[in-house]
Amino acid sequence: MLTSIRKITPNLITFTSLSCAFSAILLAIDRNLTLAGVLILVGYVADALDGKVARRMGVASDFGKHLDSIVDVVNFGVAPAVLLFQHLREFPLSPILAWLGGLLFLLGGAFRLARFNLRPRKESRSESIGLTISTAGAILTLCVLCDQVYDYWLLPEVAFPLLAAVLSLLMASRIRFPPLAALLSNRWLAAGALSAGAILAVWLTPQFIGLCMTGGYVSFGLIRALHGLIWRGA
Repeated sequence: MLTSIRKITPNLITFTSLSCAFSAILLAIDRNLTLAGVLILVGYVADALDGKVARRMGVASDFGKHLDSIVDVVNFGVAPAVLLFQHLREFPLSPILAWLGGLLFLLGGAFRLARFNLRPRKESRSESIGLTISTAGAILTLCVLCDQVYDYWLLPEVAFPLLAAVLSLLMASRIRFPPLAALLSNRWLAAGALSAGAILAVWLTPQFIGLCMTGGYVSFGLIRALHGLIWRGA
């Protein structure tokens, strides 16, 4: 009985993430974008937990890996794309441009996951090739939430399809991004960063601070890749 519970626990977390994604899509269609975005972010947290729980319990499997990828397409591909499309309906922007931005984002995420599934199961602290779809989906979601909370003046409407296209290219790229666990391995540094983020979130908004932190992570990967290119070319 205990063995069975251990085996299904990571998958239950994954299915929780899928439930959040389905609910987020329905809420976005119903124009409840804030709650839809929150559920996508809840799925982001669940996605970070399921693999860690599986490895900690010693029950990681190919089934779990493929199930996680299927759920990721829905949670961080389809749901953010629908959220983006519905958000852009508030602007005098061509629906075709909004559709194209969401489609490019979804295609980049699907490509990233297909390539990931062809690779051997990675260790918990190994780097990812290309931006993960979960982080890309979180960034797109946080941008929509920030624009909502700042009354639609944070970003011009045309920036959203462009952002979706850039995120799609980053997911399909071969740029190596470090695992978040490695960046937070220094407990004092992690505690300081999280404490500063919590304080700033009270002054500004949690959405904006979350976007700054995830954007900083992506910027770190890009700067590191650029530094590597310059170093090799020198």
